[in-house]
Amino acid sequence: MSASKTNLQPDRHTQNTLSWWHYLVPPCILALITAIFYYPSLHYSFQFDDIANITKHFSIRHNTLQSLFFTGTRWISYWLNAIHYQIGGFDPFSYRVGDLIIHIINCTLLFFLLMAVLTRTRTQHFFTRHALSIAFLTTALFLLHPVQTQTVSYVIQGQLEGLALMAILSMALCFVHAAYTSNTIIKTVYICGLFISAILACGTKEIAIIAPALLALIDWFFVAQGDWCSFKKRFFLHGTLMLLMCGIYAWFLKPTFFTEILGLQKVAKNNIGNVITAQPNDVITLYLFFISQFKVILHYLWIFVWPFFISVEYDWVLSNSFFALDSLLPFLGLFVIGLFVLSLLRQNKISPLAFGFLWFFLAILPRSSIIPSPELLVDYKTYTASCGWLLVLATGIVYLITQLTSYVHQPFFTRFSRFAIISTCVVLLGLGTMQRNLVWHSGMEFWANMIQNAPNKARAYNNYGVELSQSLRKFDEAVGYFKKAISMDKNYPDPWNNLAVAYANLGNVDAAIEALKEGIKINPYYPEGYNNIASFYLQKGEIDHAEKALNTALKLRPYYGKAHYNLGKLYTQKKEPEKAWECFKNACLKGDFDNEHSFATYGRASLELKKFDDAIFAFEKTLKINPNYPGILFNLGNAHFMAKHYDQAISCYKKTTADGLYTTQALFNLGETYYVMNDYKAALTWFEKLDPSKTNLPQLYVRRAQCLEKLGKIDWARTLLNELVQLNFGNNPGADKIKEGARIMLTQLHAIKIKTS
Repeated sequence: MSASKTNLQPDRHTQNTLSWWHYLVPPCILALITAIFYYPSLHYSFQFDDIANITKHFSIRHNTLQSLFFTGTRWISYWLNAIHYQIGGFDPFSYRVGDLIIHIINCTLLFFLLMAVLTRTRTQHFFTRHALSIAFLTTALFLLHPVQTQTVSYVIQGQLEGLALMAILSMALCFVHAAYTSNTIIKTVYICGLFISAILACGTKEIAIIAPALLALIDWFFVAQGDWCSFKKRFFLHGTLMLLMCGIYAWFLKPTFFTEILGLQKVAKNNIGNVITAQPNDVITLYLFFISQFKVILHYLWIFVWPFFISVEYDWVLSNSFFALDSLLPFLGLFVIGLFVLSLLRQNKISPLAFGFLWFFLAILPRSSIIPSPELLVDYKTYTASCGWLLVLATGIVYLITQLTSYVHQPFFTRFSRFAIISTCVVLLGLGTMQRNLVWHSGMEFWANMIQNAPNKARAYNNYGVELSQSLRKFDEAVGYFKKAISMDKNYPDPWNNLAVAYANLGNVDAAIEALKEGIKINPYYPEGYNNIASFYLQKGEIDHAEKALNTALKLRPYYGKAHYNLGKLYTQKKEPEKAWECFKNACLKGDFDNEHSFATYGRASLELKKFDDAIFAFEKTLKINPNYPGILFNLGNAHFMAKHYDQAISCYKKTTADGLYTTQALFNLGETYYVMNDYKAALTWFEKLDPSKTNLPQLYVRRAQCLEKLGKIDWARTLLNELVQLNFGNNPGADKIKEGARIMLTQLHAIKIKTS
């Protein structure tokens, strides 16, 4: 991998002025600043597709590296999510911290890559002399630009896009360092790292397929540096890399995926609630998608210059003709940019500015060309491409700074002025990021912002209505948003289902059932619809209809935990406890309703059926999820007691009494546990902590008397029993039977007394 006629050593001036700390301190400072500005958002709840891809992704509970390894184009992200789930379940903090770490690693890799290539650029004195400033500002823009919040704060996309770019930048660093070194061993290590990174890249996200083209671009501009003979020497390497990655993707995606694209036959369908065609049932054709991307690409460039109206979603639609103004004018704008890039290349065939533009257009090409998608534009797709465009912007800013400070003749004041301007830029970017991240704070802010920026999208109104219902319990207000979504998209089933839930909470169960029927009519394969309608049938006592609906829901989604749970409630109403128990167990062990409430219900059902091991397991799981769940520690003690695990029962009861919960029952059960263990002294100690006259527990008198008898205190025992038989326990149904037993015991104690006298 040599580069003949090319000087690959750093510029002497740069080499003399840069020390080791210039390479390490700037990315560390930027990482710290980024962590500070992103810290407030790390506890924000999941939004949008994160809910479907994380909290509702059933396999996250069971996925392992072994089960996922090389199983698809996104297996690394699935594995990371499984790790996060093991750390904190569905607490967003771990996932968000993971995304931030990926983002910071990408910044570090980008900084090192820019420093490596810019310090070796021939005849580009501005770039070599200002390599540190350009690299620093590019990575600062990359880290802290408000546009990047959509990727970093959009958890699932932060993983996918972030991992893909991490792999691409790792490949790029390995490639340039392999080219820049003459040591055979080191070169071999770097090339091995390049191919390992390429293989792993194929498990991040499909955009990584652009990596070979981006490496060829880096080669031409910064390794061969415009020398065709040098560039040709690495044809085999580039070709092998391209064949490797294309081969892996062909294996994952199947050859038909590529033949459809290359044959210009690929089409897509609208996402429900997010229609981008003239009619909801229209297909998204390659031609209309292609001509619509001119405005999208211009938008992607502009938001990094003016990020004040960015949105997670836009209500843009496809252009209907190339000559339509929303297609033709953006095309002319891109044409002018293309001419500008060509002029840069005519002046200098290895212009770093031209490189920045070409990186952007190459990286955005797979998303904004001939592969139709139901998403016309989303800003997170710029994550990889932004590296090139931000290099151009950073270069322009550094150039302006040098011009502004060129009039200051004192070197100290020159450096201070540049530092002050760059620091101001970084702080302003960070504040913009913090402000933009507020959108991700909760569903209310998220969907309200969506309605503001995309008022023609039914999905925004539906989901805002959901937040009004679930978060604020404003069902009356939510009804209007659901009806608005229905009027905007007749083929959108979700608002019908959500409207039904709102009606039910407003007490109109019949209207709720009718709304759900409309939703199921639109989408008969929607398990949530069947589960919800079953709940309403249960409220009306129509058990047969409910059972049929729940079985349909489970047929469509066997791991649907809420459907299992509701089926358990149904069997409870039908007085079929064994079937109910099976359903409650399935809800949290085979289904995705594995929360504290579900485990607690499973535990109580187990206790009632004397399945003590199951009860212990369920109650312990409940406590693990929520240590303060009411009554579970007491129930766990009961389960241990019934299973004859007396030491564990005692531990549970003592913790319960320490918490001041279920004190009367827990104190009595503590005494009872010691009693069955034949420790009558300890049993009596706990029984005596209760006042018999205030507990309405006639059996307390009996147990205390029995303990006194065992301890040889016959007279005290007789006194207690005599007191018991004279008391009136009101409506206590078992009191008479206990008093009868007390009389028998008195007779026995009297006989013992006579015998021992």
